[in-house]
Amino acid sequence: MMKFDDKKFIAERIKYHRKKMNLTQSELAEMADLSDQHLSRIERGCYTPSLTTFFLLAKILKIDLKEFGFDITETNNPTKDKLIDIINRANDNELVFFDDVITALENALKKVRKNIRNHYFM
Repeated sequence: MMKFDDKKFIAERIKYHRKKMNLTQSELAEMADLSDQHLSRIERGCYTPSLTTFFLLAKILKIDLKEFGFDITETNNPTKDKLIDIINRANDNELVFFDDVITALENALKKVRKNIRNHYFM
């Protein structure tokens, strides 16, 4: 269920995460290039932030968009979903390993593609 249209819910989540990061409204407003008054109105639920402002605040405050009903990991591709799930469950060391393996595979694939192109255009 999407909660994005609920101004109060958005306001409460932004305020909660701002305080969790020990930021003042003024500090967060400066980071997001907003006036103090505008951020205050967003946090009180008087204003709904624009999508640009919403995503910027979420990024600055490191808010998981799932809190707002967004599950950006779902695709229509079962293989992609499986890989995303594996990555989401990985610890930092496993992520480094996965990155190394995927980079090596990408480089190998580029060589194969180049060899195929060269073979057919000789």
